[in-house]
Amino acid sequence: MIKGLYEAHLPVSNLENSIKFYKKLDLEIAYQNDKLAFFWIEKGKSWLGLWETNHVEIPYHPSIRHVAL
Repeated sequence: MIKGLYEAHLPVSNLENSIKFYKKLDLEIAYQNDKLAFFWIEKGKSWLGLWETNHVEIPYHPSIRHVAL
């Protein structure tokens, strides 16, 4: 039985802008460095990882980068 989401990871082109966006959704940063940030979705239980990369411009398909929170 699935009881929740443990983690989700998304590539982002601009980590600073992405951090600002997720903070506006009241997510708390659990960890951050210059190319990576983890936000608590449910503190101590699940998180969202944002990874800054230049590999974000790929054709969209729902099986890639699809997360429902």
